[in-house]
Amino acid sequence: MDWLEVGKKLASVGLTTLGTVVGGPAGGAVGALLGKALLGDGEDTTPENVMKAVGDPETILKAKQFEMEHTVELQKLVIQQEQMRLADVADARKRQVGSEQATGKRDYNLYLLAWVLVTGFFGLVAMLVFKELPKDSTGVIFMLFGTLATGFGSVTNYFFGSSKSSQQKTELLAKTGVKQ
Repeated sequence: MDWLEVGKKLASVGLTTLGTVVGGPAGGAVGALLGKALLGDGEDTTPENVMKAVGDPETILKAKQFEMEHTVELQKLVIQQEQMRLADVADARKRQVGSEQATGKRDYNLYLLAWVLVTGFFGLVAMLVFKELPKDSTGVIFMLFGTLATGFGSVTNYFFGSSKSSQQKTELLAKTGVKQ
């Protein structure tokens, strides 16, 4: 078990900010602090022990109190996590631009891979619509479909930018005065 699972559990009981932070990159540090608040100083604050504690309604109240007391700090961590994700996206685009500037050529492997994923995705969609699948191969076909759908989403996000919700997050970050 890891802090990501604990974060999901916290979010499922209404502690979305705390769950986001505990399930993110700062999860270990924040999880340990949360564990101390929920279990006490002398207890082992592993993800397993915190997860067990979150099952108790009284402990959930303590966690809600912890979230309310540390709302500002938790929101800052959420913003930092989003900034890290956006920086990662920007680095990928900078790599492509830098490569093209250094060599004077486009990276055709990138475009080839993108076209293979898009063509494969739509080809498989067409096959699923127009052709009946053999009963014994549906698991493999649907696993391939999930992989191609994920790749298609990544290609779309890379070439056409982030989603509307990410744009709204960026606007929120700008309104709070946080530098991107």
